[in-house]
Amino acid sequence: MPMQILTCDKPYNLDEVRKKKGKPRVARRDSRTTLYELTIRVPKDYQVYLEGKTKFTKRVFVLNRRELQGEVRAFEDEKNADLDSAKDAYEKSLEAAGKEAPALPVNEDGYCTAPLIDYAERYVEVRSHGSVSSETTKNELNYLRYIRATIGGIILFKVTSDDIEGCLIEVPRLSRKWAEERRKSQEANRKTAKWAQEKKTLTQPFKEIRVAGSDTQAKILKFLRELYNYAFEKDHVPKNPAHARFLSRVFKSSKPLIDPLMEDEAARFLEAVMKLPLSWFKLSLLVLLGIGARPEEMQAIISGSFLFGEEESAIRITGAVPRGGIVIVDYPKTDAGRRTVPIDDLLADTGKAWIAMKSQMMEDLGFTPTLKMPLMSDTVHPHAYNTWKKLWDKFMDENGFSGIRPYALRHTYATLNLANGENIKTVSVLMGHASPSYTLDLYAGYVPNTGLGIGTRYMNLLKAAI
Repeated sequence: MPMQILTCDKPYNLDEVRKKKGKPRVARRDSRTTLYELTIRVPKDYQVYLEGKTKFTKRVFVLNRRELQGEVRAFEDEKNADLDSAKDAYEKSLEAAGKEAPALPVNEDGYCTAPLIDYAERYVEVRSHGSVSSETTKNELNYLRYIRATIGGIILFKVTSDDIEGCLIEVPRLSRKWAEERRKSQEANRKTAKWAQEKKTLTQPFKEIRVAGSDTQAKILKFLRELYNYAFEKDHVPKNPAHARFLSRVFKSSKPLIDPLMEDEAARFLEAVMKLPLSWFKLSLLVLLGIGARPEEMQAIISGSFLFGEEESAIRITGAVPRGGIVIVDYPKTDAGRRTVPIDDLLADTGKAWIAMKSQMMEDLGFTPTLKMPLMSDTVHPHAYNTWKKLWDKFMDENGFSGIRPYALRHTYATLNLANGENIKTVSVLMGHASPSYTLDLYAGYVPNTGLGIGTRYMNLLKAAI
């Protein structure tokens, strides 16, 4: 039996929908049956095997829930079998293409004479087969746009630090140019689109154009460093031009905004959360506050993420839901992101209660609850980030926290733990940071005997010497 990668959404009762719209029932042989539409959404990572197909749909007539459950399982089995076959065919085609792939051109010294863009595209392709996440690959393909438009035609081993500087300088200009081109296309589409005319959105202003800045420049520089490190290890270049010190000094990423809740604010936030009725949304807030999870990590919490123990319970972070998606993907960006975080009784009890309630909901819909059951929704899939964010904004406005970002809870977890004397190494591991030095760099001011009270201690030192 094939592995169940593809799962069906909640069956859609078309008879009920048509009745609400005042439309007659679809013709059928047996008048006692109900018409349902089944939908299977294909995760992004598997769309390549199915020629880019994003979903499958099927209409079925059933007499009862048992028949509906059987149709759902048969549909899932069929499409998972199709996916297995398509995956095998795709991998065989890759193998065949790999055998025919030409070797990289090199000169007498062994240095690669291919253009930078050709080498970079090959590098991204190699890494996309398991070395990095699909999200990272997507970002790297975006970086290639800037490289292609500037220094992509230069021979790999002839690229200099000055060439790279020139590429990075062009990033804001190219970003604005491409954004303005997209805007012109959107404006043209708006004038002719039927949906825009029907919904009367023609007068609504467009959002302000966003232009790539220092963060994007720093990311492209980091990508080029990794690329040339790879090339250097393979003896395809004599040195790494992206390691020049002046590049590091000029093109820096801006530090994340650190906006934690103060202790009394965090206590008031927790009090407001505790008053909420049991729901996936209440659980999501407790997860963000209780373990300092990133929002995309919180969305990926499943039944099996909870580890209930007699003395102490914990949550495992192993996945994430990319922005705009509803499918859990393998996470994290780094190995450090995979972690197990201890939790308190409140979070453990809320998680246990919601798992029980959601399991019953799934059984009522004809599904069998499993350890892979997503918890951050009342459906078979996690809710999209925007759906959750609307509830967040409403909750924050109603409780006097307007303007607070979801990420503030992650910073709250870090700062209050550090201020309370928790070990910096421990906090770093529980936060999923790559190293304690990164944690210290972000939160140094909240570590006891470092930032807090330094002014007083400094002046007292001088006064004592008088």
